[in-house]
Amino acid sequence: MVALHGVNKHFGPLHVLKNVDLEVHQGQVVVLIGPSGSGKSTLCRTINRLEAVDSGVIEVDGKELPREGRGLAALRSHVGMVFQSFNLFAHMSVLDNVTVGPIRLKKMGKKAAEIKALQLLERVGVGHQASKLPAQLSGGQQQRVAIARALAMDPKVMLFDEPTSALDPEMINEVLDVMVELAAEGMTMIVVTHEMGFARKAADRVVFMADGEILEDQAPEDFFTTPKTDRARDFLSKLITH
Repeated sequence: MVALHGVNKHFGPLHVLKNVDLEVHQGQVVVLIGPSGSGKSTLCRTINRLEAVDSGVIEVDGKELPREGRGLAALRSHVGMVFQSFNLFAHMSVLDNVTVGPIRLKKMGKKAAEIKALQLLERVGVGHQASKLPAQLSGGQQQRVAIARALAMDPKVMLFDEPTSALDPEMINEVLDVMVELAAEGMTMIVVTHEMGFARKAADRVVFMADGEILEDQAPEDFFTTPKTDRARDFLSKLITH
């Protein structure tokens, strides 16, 4: 469903992605973890070209990601993205936030888009908030609206870039619960997160990154119990002791 071959990315002199190869198959949940600055979020953002790459090939559903234009917009519509800062339109109601993509990009009729949006808002547990503005919701509720908004486009893959890092602790689980349900339903997901409990529970694979490189790609149980590299062992030991 997603393939990266030899992907390199620089920010000025900083080499943030170094010859990255990664394949994610349909229905897989891949969790990217690693120390800050390891390239996880940048990798996530290259998959729908929010970050351009310097070299390498990225494919979504067997098609190479175009660099720009309508082809990129079409392929992007298959890739849902959930950010740490929600990125909802502040001046639009919750319902309008979820319908705007299908109406404008997929030319769906307003009534059909609203019916679908309400179903999705119910599914993520915020159906009763449809008429409110985002600012009237808690952070956890806003993030669930953002997930509904991404799902409204019928994506083939969902990208989550630290979706709980801006949330208060008591709100984290309400977002993770929705993500666990999505995973159980077979959604292809690439998740950058510090939530190791989610990685253990929902991931098919844990990909450990450091210094712009993928150092490990293992089943969660194998990674957490027998990491292969010193960097991963060091990373995990710091998690457990603090």
